[in-house]
Amino acid sequence: MQKEAKASSPAPKSRSERRREDTRRRLMKATYEIISKRGLEGLVIQDITEVADVGYGSFYNHFASKEAVIEAVIDAAMARNTALYEGLNAQAADGVEKFAFELRSCLEQSKSDTVWGWFVIRTMLSGAQSRQLIADRLKRGIDGGIRAGVFVADDAEMTQHIIGGLLLLGTLKIVSGETGEDYPERLVETALKSLGVPREKIAGTLAKPLPDIAMPPFLEAA
Repeated sequence: MQKEAKASSPAPKSRSERRREDTRRRLMKATYEIISKRGLEGLVIQDITEVADVGYGSFYNHFASKEAVIEAVIDAAMARNTALYEGLNAQAADGVEKFAFELRSCLEQSKSDTVWGWFVIRTMLSGAQSRQLIADRLKRGIDGGIRAGVFVADDAEMTQHIIGGLLLLGTLKIVSGETGEDYPERLVETALKSLGVPREKIAGTLAKPLPDIAMPPFLEAA
């Protein structure tokens, strides 16, 4: 019987392909940094190309419009968070821990990287796409916990809005340097209380260390 041929390795990328990918990454990283500082309003392509150190005309070799590069950056940020949350969820014992890990991770990312934190705030306030993606994830977590019987909420939609607002305000206070070391834990404790989680369960959940999931810096060169 003939042995199956081994799957061939993908051909190495050419120098021009690597340059193209690097230019696209630099344009996305510049967009990310500008949004973190100024938000979406007033963002122009010339600013992006200047920060990225890329010729203005080269922008259109990678993106059809300013809106296209913004969408690409937001998609990349959400994909990064999804990968992080999947890693955290794999180490959670139950639905309460999964939800708490996600909230804690969200706050800790903003605490350790304020550029990321400001990006989250500004896209939440100015970008319907980002706001909807985050709202959808919160909704899935809360609805899933209610179905599993670990969360209780008389009005799931309002509870989602309360926790979403708490996260937004909390992130703003964290990146502004207005909080103490225990602030993220206190915020998550308040969120879990609003979902009817017993005090003993909250204490046990918050006592568990947040798993260390190695993630590369956002949009940095490989």
